[in-house]
Amino acid sequence: MALLQRAPILLNADPRPAGLPLAELRQAERGSGGHALTLFDTGETFVFDQSHIFFDGAWGAALAEIMTDEALGWAVYLSTLPPIQAGSTHLKRLNFQFKPEDLAVLAQTPTVAPEVSVETKAVNLKAIQQLRRAFKQRNASIELTVSDLLILYRAVHAVKYQPAQKLLAQLQKLTKDSATRAAAEAALEALQPAKPMSPAIVIPVDASRRNPRDRLHPMTFEVPLNDLDLSNLHDRTLTAWRTYQQGQADFAKFNQLRGKYLRFLVEFGRMLCEAKKIALTGESASVGSIKLLAHLPIPLQRMLDQVPSRFDVLNDLIRGREVFSNVGAVVPGSTLTRFITAKDDNDKKTLAWGIITAANAVMHVSLRDFRPHVAALIDAGHKELAASLAQHYLDTYTNGLNRFIADLRDITEAGEKL
Repeated sequence: MALLQRAPILLNADPRPAGLPLAELRQAERGSGGHALTLFDTGETFVFDQSHIFFDGAWGAALAEIMTDEALGWAVYLSTLPPIQAGSTHLKRLNFQFKPEDLAVLAQTPTVAPEVSVETKAVNLKAIQQLRRAFKQRNASIELTVSDLLILYRAVHAVKYQPAQKLLAQLQKLTKDSATRAAAEAALEALQPAKPMSPAIVIPVDASRRNPRDRLHPMTFEVPLNDLDLSNLHDRTLTAWRTYQQGQADFAKFNQLRGKYLRFLVEFGRMLCEAKKIALTGESASVGSIKLLAHLPIPLQRMLDQVPSRFDVLNDLIRGREVFSNVGAVVPGSTLTRFITAKDDNDKKTLAWGIITAANAVMHVSLRDFRPHVAALIDAGHKELAASLAQHYLDTYTNGLNRFIADLRDITEAGEKL
């Protein structure tokens, strides 16, 4: 056990289904946080399950790429050698005989937070790139990255989301059974739009370029939807454009609204850019709280660490409610295709978004759902329903994002009729 505890890399040779979401695929025997890496074999691909103690998203992706390239290189070399003769040494199977006191300790050990995980490739990345080029032609001051646009629409989606009637009907049916009523009611409450505010999002900012030792700095960001009236501004501008196209209004009215909308996008881009600069220097509220706790005695650390969880305003400012991690586009020829991110032990952090763009220019989005109703539905024997709720949430995000991007491009490129 002592040797196993110190092993930096664990290999799980039990085949895992390749079609499972990554978060579900890794729900097997794997290393703890103190183990740097566990490798899973799906028969088609390898999954790198990395500890966040050792790796952040970007470093983890780089390591997976390096190991894959090395493995391919060795495979090519070994294929040129004569067939290998099997040796007499066999792998030793570890058999653990647990005593009653061992089982008692295991029963008191914290368990993994219940979750469901879903994935999609439905984001139209080409349309996002075309929109960014259109921004440059219309107003060079609009500096919005792909991640910025994803975050912007995440805020819109949070306050506009409407659950599917089919899913609502299933939940309503469960409320009539006393055994499932509490779980169904928790799910119905969670499906309500996040009015009136958008969620506080934790964004990992790569700090390694400034200081490799720092790796990354987390920052919390909340899109000021209410202050800037984004949803109404988008709808009004789009309506004005369509009305003009139908010959029922003049171009000047639409152009005035468009100018206001584009100025908002300029300010939003600057706001997010400044927030990233602050985080990059290690001066964000999230990083500040971490540095403050680091130099305190452990008992005091534990006590103060619980304070933000008791006050929603502090929690949103320091820890946030969602993780939004985009490791970006991989290098040409890369074999990396999927990515999930992790969250801390904060119970109020309920969603974790992981994004990667593969070498074929396909964006893969994963969503890990830790909302309270997930555990309740799993305990009630309705994990598939919890997964369906999460999948619908993710699908409406990506489909809505594609419409949002298309609308923005129409608004940006619109010109007066000749």
